[in-house]
Amino acid sequence: MAITVYFVRHGETYFNRFARLQGWSDTPLTDNGKQDAIRVGQTLAPLRIDYLFSSDLKRAVDTARLLIAQVPGAKMTEPVQKKFFRETFYGSFEGHSNEEAAIWASYLGQKRFRRISETVEEFGAEKTYDMLKAADPAHLAEDSKQLTARVTRAMQFLRGLPDGSNVVVVAHGSIIQYIASIYDRSKKYGSLENGAMMKLELSGQQVAVKSFNQLQL
Repeated sequence: MAITVYFVRHGETYFNRFARLQGWSDTPLTDNGKQDAIRVGQTLAPLRIDYLFSSDLKRAVDTARLLIAQVPGAKMTEPVQKKFFRETFYGSFEGHSNEEAAIWASYLGQKRFRRISETVEEFGAEKTYDMLKAADPAHLAEDSKQLTARVTRAMQFLRGLPDGSNVVVVAHGSIIQYIASIYDRSKKYGSLENGAMMKLELSGQQVAVKSFNQLQL
């Protein structure tokens, strides 16, 4: 048996539309973002959902509420909010354009990219966030040590759920990409669409990425 976890990226927000880094900042879901949440809820509706979690950021909570409202007979209407499912923290780059942060970070790797996800694909998730922290004038952005510690706590929490559980976690694009990257080093994981899913299976101490950036089960 295993614990099956569906990580869902929240619906589109205004910062997503404007290609700005949100991190721990928050902007509301757009109308498209609300439809993203409804669509993924309809996709997950045939499943027995035993647990619903989200980060404590409003865009994830709002997505989770819209999602679960599409599941007939769901035994929960609200997600349980957990801080360790938050998006990566971008420090001084919070609210700045994705392109600006990517250029500053990738400059340290002697290559120029226009999006953080492209930098991850080139250098890997851990090196990217180490470079981003080094590029941050305030050095407040989360680095790989901080992110891995947070992700490890999240995985420990999920492993504590009953065996055979189906779990939905509404989180964020970069943290989901980071989880995939550190638990499956055989592939390079790109960006995740709003409302797209990553399926994990947790068995003992093993974490298997079964699918990534999927809009369907």
